[in-house]
Amino acid sequence: MSEEPILVIKDNDSTIGIRARVGDEFSEHEIQLSVILAYYWDNNLPVIENLVDLFESSVKRTVNEVIPHENLFLKYNLITDDEISQASRFEIHLQEVKADDQNLRLDGKILALKGLSSKEEYSKGILDKINILNSNESEPEDWRESDSKVEKLVEKNIPTEKKISFKEFARQQREKNSY
Repeated sequence: MSEEPILVIKDNDSTIGIRARVGDEFSEHEIQLSVILAYYWDNNLPVIENLVDLFESSVKRTVNEVIPHENLFLKYNLITDDEISQASRFEIHLQEVKADDQNLRLDGKILALKGLSSKEEYSKGILDKINILNSNESEPEDWRESDSKVEKLVEKNIPTEKKISFKEFARQQREKNSY
């Protein structure tokens, strides 16, 4: 098995899976969409901003378990169908992930979610599917051609922080979004 570090993004009907692997060692975490979305909607929290933050922190935690590091560098394009606070669709196109100075090979570079504007839409099944595409697969439906497309290049260094419980994470999210 190759010793090259790899980051794999995968999905099924209700989760986003994030897996980091180096040789035989791996770590995997899942984001349970229905639980997270219900929490955001019930607490009137901005869905897409919080999902992006949760995705970033899940990548950080997953990679840190197989490649302990001080800083995780993420470079991606964030594409939405409107201003981020009003958007119902978004895509994350991962371009580069580095743990300190060690590059990770990316498998599943595009995460696309749609139908996120309300729990009513979600419960009616408008969240059609999660498209996580490998680099050799075709693009998802091309809604990005519309006039309301908003694209932003994000480059972020995420430092290693102490571990916190979900309760503490939720409290921090409420504080962050109450301003």
